[in-house]
Amino acid sequence: MTCQEVTARTARSEARTLRRMGIIDELLAHPGLYVGKDMVAGSDLVGAARILVSPLPGRAGVSLDYEVLNSLAPGPVLGHVEHTVIGRADDGTTVMVIAHTHGQGISILRETESGVFELGDMPSPYPMKVVVSVPEPGKLRHAWWYGSPGENAVERDVAELEIVTH
Repeated sequence: MTCQEVTARTARSEARTLRRMGIIDELLAHPGLYVGKDMVAGSDLVGAARILVSPLPGRAGVSLDYEVLNSLAPGPVLGHVEHTVIGRADDGTTVMVIAHTHGQGISILRETESGVFELGDMPSPYPMKVVVSVPEPGKLRHAWWYGSPGENAVERDVAELEIVTH
């Protein structure tokens, strides 16, 4: 390895360690199974929510396996199933890729501020964004924002969870 290559590698390593802690770092610091409640805005519906947070290889991000169960809601007891990956892209941005039971394809969102993921210029059948936060170690908040075509996205489904296993 040349001196120039060592200098470049050291600079990249230092840049990574100086990076401000973001949602990926917070989730990587507290992986595990989170359990809590999922609430739907404007209704009395409250379901049991579970999110399994798992590190990706190389700690490039995390996967979230998310389920909502509600035996009192109309429809199936398993009301929502989602597999999400939040990761650092090669260009340095943070992206979220979501596959869920209420969509026919995957949604790709980009982080616009820490923990806030929006469509940007990506086409979608409806406006949406997802906000993920760690209010304190061992707690997780996951909020789906969406609306009808042509409307603004509004916060609708909010899960507030606590870690039960690491």
